[in-house]
Amino acid sequence: MSTHEEVSSICHVLTVVDGLSEEVIDLHELEPFDLPAFCLQFDVPVEHDPQMLDRYAVGPDDVAFLHKVMEVEIPFDFTTNAYFIEAVERRGD
Repeated sequence: MSTHEEVSSICHVLTVVDGLSEEVIDLHELEPFDLPAFCLQFDVPVEHDPQMLDRYAVGPDDVAFLHKVMEVEIPFDFTTNAYFIEAVERRGD
């Protein structure tokens, strides 16, 4: 189990991955991150992943939700890219 300090050093992002090269081509920080809303939208097994630290695939059914919670609206192209919600270590300022 993670300590409070470990959990507070992470943030959640929308990761955009190129479908051909599988390289990360963009990251969008999700701040503020409404954990209960994301857990509901992505059907997170809260008993196994209460802080949503695993990687969750984004599908076309998730776009409207993400457009509501993201500060910047991005175009989603599921024919060329894959999208994931994941926890990453927060960058130092």
